[in-house]
Amino acid sequence: MKIENYYLDLKKVFDLSIDDKDRIHSYYIDMLYQNGQGDKEVSRSYFLTLINAGYLIDSRDEKLNKLLDE
Repeated sequence: MKIENYYLDLKKVFDLSIDDKDRIHSYYIDMLYQNGQGDKEVSRSYFLTLINAGYLIDSRDEKLNKLLDE
């Protein structure tokens, strides 16, 4: 897992209620913090939660899709 290849889908987050926005943002911050602290298991858990819920975007996939669409 290369966290640096993913970013938070702000368009999707902005459509949420304020409590859900805060919760998703907290998960994202916690994921980055735990990864930086070297706790890969906890970071991976947050990552999988966010990716499976559709809140993370793979920047490499997005670039590939743009190239293929041209």
